[in-house]
Amino acid sequence: MNLQRKKMLDAIIKKNGLDALIFWRPDELVLAIEYMPLWGLSFLIYTDDDKPVLFVPESEPEDILPKNITIKKSPWGDISSNDPWEVLFNMIKEILVEKKLNQLPASFIRSIGGTSPCMMSGEQPPLPGNLTDRLSAVTEAGYKDATQDLLKLYSYKTEAGIHHLKLTHKVGAMAVKTFYENLKPGITESELAGLIEYEAQRMTGRDGINFFKAWPLVQSGINAIDEGKYNRSTGKKLQDAEMVMVEMSICLNGYRANITRTGQTSEVNAQQKKIFETVLTAQQKAIAMMKPGVKMADVDTVARKHIKDAGYQKFFNHALGHHVGFRYHDIGATLSPGSTAMIEEGMLLTVEPGIYGEEINCDVRIEDNVLITKNGQEILSN
Repeated sequence: MNLQRKKMLDAIIKKNGLDALIFWRPDELVLAIEYMPLWGLSFLIYTDDDKPVLFVPESEPEDILPKNITIKKSPWGDISSNDPWEVLFNMIKEILVEKKLNQLPASFIRSIGGTSPCMMSGEQPPLPGNLTDRLSAVTEAGYKDATQDLLKLYSYKTEAGIHHLKLTHKVGAMAVKTFYENLKPGITESELAGLIEYEAQRMTGRDGINFFKAWPLVQSGINAIDEGKYNRSTGKKLQDAEMVMVEMSICLNGYRANITRTGQTSEVNAQQKKIFETVLTAQQKAIAMMKPGVKMADVDTVARKHIKDAGYQKFFNHALGHHVGFRYHDIGATLSPGSTAMIEEGMLLTVEPGIYGEEINCDVRIEDNVLITKNGQEILSN
């Protein structure tokens, strides 16, 4: 597994006096061992003895399983098993006893919600209602809360993670290109979204890509003006001289990019052009000052002030950006007014100023993903 991430996990175990860490959310598994599950019913038992064990359901496809890690199969999906969950929890206990790592507590993030979807995203994994209680009982000492240390893992992208994220953005550029190439009057929002998704899905099976989706939301005219409440593609046809926005939660093998682009079906009016340039310049000013040690609120202020000075303050009504990489919206402080958090090396942050309003008959948002490097930043979403 990734050595940078291993050191972080080992440090959490040592700091909190634990025998094991347990990961089961799809985004946690991607973060820890670069594995995106199909069913969302896999459990990683991480111990600092260099021999983590991944429990997967019988029905999990072999070709997506990670290499160089011990895999054990639980009977979920086997109709002959009366209680596959009881079997799974007993298997976990047996492994910890075998390793002689069952006397100290285990830790995991207890919240069931707030996770990215698994590959089988058409339905939620059928997890048992008492999941956290049963996981808490796998060691003799029970559960110890190390949530804050575990959540901090999201805000640092390792070298291996950055490699995967750069590939995600490189392939994701195809989805952006498809948006612009098909942006014309007469096509519906949903048809355009379908073309974008088609190009994304075509990549599955190539170059080690097990899963690739763009999840595009195309919004035009009045639908985009009411952005934030609407946020869906409809059967509305794109009109001539209309601003059109696409919001994408791109996902490649569990690594995520969050990109927004605003285009036009044909030449728009002078005010709309001015608003577009205002948003673009606000974004560029914000990105230029991003580096380790800068306060997140200060980055938001720079973009917000530029939009205010242009006369559009009341039409920018959300935070400037958030963490991204393992979830659509990763855990962590945001680029927003009042944020006291500092920018740190290894963060991947969106920068997405926007101006929307029926009063100005305009809708513009430009969103890029910015990696914080040792001395500055790198835009991954070209």
